[in-house]
Amino acid sequence: MRSLSIRLRLTLCYSAVLMLGLSLFGYGMWLALQQRLIAGVDGRLERQAEGLRLALEAEDLAADPGPFHEEIAECVKGMPAGAVIQFRAHTGQLILEPADQRPLPPFRAQREPYYRTVEREGRLFRAFATFLQQDGQTSNLILAIPLDEVHTVLRDFRGLLFMMVPGVVAAACLGGWWVSRRALTPVDEITEAARTITAQNLSKRLVVPQTGDELQRMSETWNQALERLETALQRIRRFTADASHELRTPVALIQATAELALRREREAEEYRQSLRQIQVEAEHMTQLTNALLSLATADANAVEMPLAPIDLNRLAGELVRQNQALADSRGIQLRADLSARPSVAPGHEAGVRRLIQILLDNALKFTPAGGAVLVSTARVEDGIAACVRDSGPGIPAEALPRIFERFYSAGLSHSENGGAGLGLSIAQTIAKAHGSSIRVESSPGAGSCFCFTLRF
Repeated sequence: MRSLSIRLRLTLCYSAVLMLGLSLFGYGMWLALQQRLIAGVDGRLERQAEGLRLALEAEDLAADPGPFHEEIAECVKGMPAGAVIQFRAHTGQLILEPADQRPLPPFRAQREPYYRTVEREGRLFRAFATFLQQDGQTSNLILAIPLDEVHTVLRDFRGLLFMMVPGVVAAACLGGWWVSRRALTPVDEITEAARTITAQNLSKRLVVPQTGDELQRMSETWNQALERLETALQRIRRFTADASHELRTPVALIQATAELALRREREAEEYRQSLRQIQVEAEHMTQLTNALLSLATADANAVEMPLAPIDLNRLAGELVRQNQALADSRGIQLRADLSARPSVAPGHEAGVRRLIQILLDNALKFTPAGGAVLVSTARVEDGIAACVRDSGPGIPAEALPRIFERFYSAGLSHSENGGAGLGLSIAQTIAKAHGSSIRVESSPGAGSCFCFTLRF
């Protein structure tokens, strides 16, 4: 079953709410009108009853009831047709009633005036009963007015409501449909434009309506998402191309070495030399594959580095001692300058060890014989900072923004620098997993300094 469109759902919801609101409003108006009309009848009855009470007090009903009957007749003339006026004793016995009127049902005797709606011969009457005193006798004056006019007005008003409410709702439905159609037309346009964007034309962007509303924000958000997607796709394409290029070279060397060794019979030493060359290239491929795997895992947000307190002084000292022999063999002075204060901070020991080792490898790789490499730690305001400084040739200013890109080697081929250009990218990934980042200071001829901070 096909789901309803947003336009239709909006129209139906709006119509239902409007219908409910108008129904409640109409019912409330009907009740208010009924109350006002009944209140008007009650006021009229009370005024007539007060006039009759004053006339009764001024006349001697036992001696001559004629003037009082005339007063009643005048009162009846001023009331709607069918009005009833009668007197009853406190026992309920009928005392006086004008001719041609059938008595109302006896009312319960009360000391206070009260109103009641009664039915008589299929008609509803609004009756008012009040307590009277004359010559020591207690009686009740009862006046009743038929509610025909009231019910006629209410019936006409109810019919008007039944006629007007559906018409108003129908007109509102049409208006709501038209308004929702105009309001959602830009959404359809954005949808159609988004359908035309594929992996081949991710540079295309949606037209942003300058309306300052949700549609503008949605278009801007979509364009931002497309920009991030385009950047990610370009990075993946570049990463795939660079990885293919890096793997192609050692594979080609291994294949060429093997083919050359198999062309003819050779001495055992020549075979061993070919196998050593194949081993070197295989080790290079293994390192490259492991680096690519690390980066792929980081890109998938699957890097798990649980943090625990680690001592940066101890870690940096161990790495300096482990790399001392390599530095001596290259004629490089390697030393440590560790903080005198405790240098314990939250971190993942294996990850931080690898990060410092990558920075050390780069420093030893690019520092010439006679140079120096310094590994230092220092307590800073929000954590422990670790730095690796070298006296190498430095990094050109135009290369600094790109040194953390994958496979970037600052103008040197990977065969010249002995790596694949992935080390700093991996180190930066580890630093970000610790809520930090690697900062670099360098200039040509003045060496380089790489630092990161483990925050408390």
